[in-house]
Amino acid sequence: MTDTPLTPNPLLERLGEVSVEALRPLLADLGVDPARLGTPREASPPQPESFLLPLSAGTLPIDERAEALRALCDARVGEHGWLLLYLTGRRTDEELAAWRNQLWPLFHVGAIFRLLPKGAAERWTVGERKPFDLGEVKAGKVHVGTLLCAQRRLTAMAPAATITKFDANAAGWNGFPGRPGYAHFRWMRRYVAKFARPRTAERVLDFGCGAGWVGIEAARLFKARTLHAFDPSPEMVRISTENAREAGITDFAAAPGFGEDPPFPRRGEPAYDLVFSSGVVSFAPRVEPWLEGLDRTVASGGQLVIGDVSAHSWGLAKRRRQRPLLPARELHAQSPETIRAWLESRGYVFRALAGYQLTTPIPELAHLAEKKGSHLLSNALLLKNRTCAGRLPLACFDSWVMRFDKPAR
Repeated sequence: MTDTPLTPNPLLERLGEVSVEALRPLLADLGVDPARLGTPREASPPQPESFLLPLSAGTLPIDERAEALRALCDARVGEHGWLLLYLTGRRTDEELAAWRNQLWPLFHVGAIFRLLPKGAAERWTVGERKPFDLGEVKAGKVHVGTLLCAQRRLTAMAPAATITKFDANAAGWNGFPGRPGYAHFRWMRRYVAKFARPRTAERVLDFGCGAGWVGIEAARLFKARTLHAFDPSPEMVRISTENAREAGITDFAAAPGFGEDPPFPRRGEPAYDLVFSSGVVSFAPRVEPWLEGLDRTVASGGQLVIGDVSAHSWGLAKRRRQRPLLPARELHAQSPETIRAWLESRGYVFRALAGYQLTTPIPELAHLAEKKGSHLLSNALLLKNRTCAGRLPLACFDSWVMRFDKPAR
């Protein structure tokens, strides 16, 4: 970040009006210090950390302005500060999503405040929308508008943020036996495990294990002697250890860790005959160091099965167009072509690619079935997924999986 004067920028010709005083309750909610908040109309504070950019109604998120927008904000937002993009007037969800897409990949929008007529306000986060109390701010001081609250992507996806998120969601990511969607949850893990075709699988590693089910299914299927697993979340490590014990896996070890510096294999131990990494790479803020860490765990002559959410899915593309807030991993989804090119450049031999979780409207219907407690609908959707997995174009699926062999040296 620099404290030099703002350079000429086409966006500054369309500045809107907003009172920092009226935004104080919102700033407090975000933990933003008004004394370290810069604005384009006022001299920056001595040590600016966050930046408020108000834009008037009618300013459109035109693609040609995206680079100028990111450059302007990059110069005024500190490593742990907030970019507050205030759009005056009423804005549609599609327009807000377009602004969000323009800020990515430098910034990630993690919260939105909508300021409504008569002093009302709403606070949005991913999956939640609720009223927000503006306190003693007078209605006349609040203009109708929307505040997009963004952090640098590398901050939003930093290790500490990942651990907090994973720990908070660990129980749900383990699935709930007896619930309508549990059979589908387990089928997806089993599909990834069965996608492997190892020559030998004495030692298996679940690289970013979550609740551990992919590795557990594989260890059972291929009669592995050893199963190791790691995850950033200590709570996920605890859950995966319990699941492995209950599944009868005797030689099991798990530890907290990140893919860039995996805790396995431990010093003096050999690498693994079979490595799984399912739904993990999109959480890595920097993909190449993560892939380098992954490569170090695969033994010479071993096999790698890697999968993730699909950047090509037309359902996810629709979400990016229509939803103002999305998890960072959906925006950061890596295409199988990108991952394949990197692995092949390191000598890996590509063997197979498949999509395995149908896109819109299947996930929405599955959520409805879970909400309504409908096992009948859940079972029908599972049958549809099982029938179509690997048989339709990749754009029809929200998830992909690939298999590679690492040549013996």
